[in-house]
Amino acid sequence: MRVISCLVTEHDLGVVALAATMCIVGSIVTTDLFRRALSARGLQRAAWQFLVAVCAGSSTWATHFIAMLAYEPSAPVRFDPVLTLASVLIAIVGTGVGFAIASRPGRLLPIVLGGGFVGLSIAAMHFVGMFAYRVEGIVSWDMTHVFAAIAVSVMLSMTFVGTARRGGEGRSRHAAAVPLVAAIVGLHFTGMAAFRVAPFPGLEGGADAGTLVAMALAILLVGLVVVGAGISSYLIDDRTRASTEEQLRRMAFQDPLTGLANRRALQLVMEEWSTSEPWFALILMDLDHFKMVNDTHGHVVGDALLVAAARRMEHVVGADGVAVRIGGDEMAVVIRGDMASAETLALDLCRALAVPFEVAGGIVSVAASLGICSRSDAADSEGIMRHADLALYEAKRNGGGRVVPFEVRMLDETIARHTLHADLRAAVALNQFHLVFQPIVDLTTRRTIGHEALIRWQHPTRGLVSPAEFIPAAEDDGSIVEIGSWVLAEACRAAMFWPGDVYVAVNVSAVQFRSPLLLAHVTRALADSGLPPTRLEIELTETAAVVDAIGLAAMLKSLRCLGIKIAMDDFGTGFSSLSHLRDLSLDRIKIDRSFVASAANDTTSMAVLRAVIGLGQDMGIRTLGEGVETADQLELLAALGCDAVQGYLTGRPERQRRDADDLLQIAS
Repeated sequence: MRVISCLVTEHDLGVVALAATMCIVGSIVTTDLFRRALSARGLQRAAWQFLVAVCAGSSTWATHFIAMLAYEPSAPVRFDPVLTLASVLIAIVGTGVGFAIASRPGRLLPIVLGGGFVGLSIAAMHFVGMFAYRVEGIVSWDMTHVFAAIAVSVMLSMTFVGTARRGGEGRSRHAAAVPLVAAIVGLHFTGMAAFRVAPFPGLEGGADAGTLVAMALAILLVGLVVVGAGISSYLIDDRTRASTEEQLRRMAFQDPLTGLANRRALQLVMEEWSTSEPWFALILMDLDHFKMVNDTHGHVVGDALLVAAARRMEHVVGADGVAVRIGGDEMAVVIRGDMASAETLALDLCRALAVPFEVAGGIVSVAASLGICSRSDAADSEGIMRHADLALYEAKRNGGGRVVPFEVRMLDETIARHTLHADLRAAVALNQFHLVFQPIVDLTTRRTIGHEALIRWQHPTRGLVSPAEFIPAAEDDGSIVEIGSWVLAEACRAAMFWPGDVYVAVNVSAVQFRSPLLLAHVTRALADSGLPPTRLEIELTETAAVVDAIGLAAMLKSLRCLGIKIAMDDFGTGFSSLSHLRDLSLDRIKIDRSFVASAANDTTSMAVLRAVIGLGQDMGIRTLGEGVETADQLELLAALGCDAVQGYLTGRPERQRRDADDLLQIAS
């Protein structure tokens, strides 16, 4: 009861309200700063602990001093400046040490020690401040209330530290300030209840109330400035953290080059739309021949092309969907609506990206392949992505520059393709491949001058698999490099059983020419078999020359330095260019069977035959007609000046031969 009567009858309640304002604001800010210190590390934690100490100590001291000014002792009052300054320092240093202890790891000990030190510091500040309060009268202390005040401060400060360490969200995060407010207020007024003054006779009247209120307002203002500095630091840090988090969010969900959403953002959008949208579709897109742009113009131009393509995508997609860069030249769009609108958008994208780009002062042309899958074609976002990828593969496999929606048959084809790839990887080890050899006949002497090695695959369950089926699959998964190495080795070994003037011709895939292992495979096959390099002829297609003409020319130069001959296979059916005849230093041109078969009835084919054979004669390159099946075709090629032929008329492909015909009898 003494505490309540002291508050009501011996204090100016208006000034007490100022003290309460200071206490509440200071306690809330102290709570937030203390929690920020708990989450920081290293020097940042030390900086936040300093702010906690300044804010807690200053606001606690200001609360105490204002409330002390509210006390009406009915006697003259003055303040000892040294002890007043000491009380401020005790508040700041003491609470700082206490909060530093309370920030240490642990469950109970930091709360007890840290909270207890904070409570003792507040009590020490209060009583040192009271000693600075010099009143003209006889002062007496009730020690029961003194010890009660200290106990209240210590216990409630421990409660505050424990509550603040547990955290909280929203408005509940300020609940921890309640025990701190109670600790400061309880200490002060319980301590003031222990304080009694008996004025000296003749000195009644007390201090001037207006002066005390003015002092209280001044101290409140200074205290709020200090607390405001703490609030400002907190808000600045909070804004900085928010800015940093926003930057990290952009880095996590935005492609840094194009500014489009990235793969992670795409996944989140599809997962969200799977529950909120009745229908949506995923359009996957690749830029056709983008690698050629990088190789020809450099990665700087390639990056600029990707940025320009992204801007066109955004323009076409608009607000109807989300444009995404998954990685490299692979992009995507997620769109609401129906399949008709998705296909229309995909076609618009295909047309827009086919328009040449002006990049880095030059013109760059690409095309786009697109695959579409809707949520109705898959169970989840992962399935949508997988099925859209199958549709994209189908678009690229069929030449690119087109839009292909997903179809269920693609799953079966993919399974079959994967099974074929797995079987291919095992075929060499299981000795399932063998070679057959087709004779090459000189038209002047009508003698066999060489054999072309052709691979065959006898699968245990599939039977004889056509090269037209498994060679593209081997090129697709890269196993053609290992298979091609086996073909070279086996062909060279077989040729060692033939007469010394008979050569062997081996087809080499464009994929093999891009492999750095080709030269090693060729030299090893020659070394292991003992075959002279002059008896090996490498056949390449025009596709290999188009894909990487510079790299191909360097590889052919290395092969020719060994003495190996080079032939251009199926000339006239690919990306035929006279520059290939000039730049690649060929030894032989093999004219495709389609021209040989139709020359008698097609003037265009006849013109091609005459032109190619004539070019060969003028350039010193030998020519060979493929697919000769009739005597008339044979005689026509001989009359035009072709050097050699091969086909069913002169010999079908057969298993390994260990001799050669001295003379082929050709039916007239």
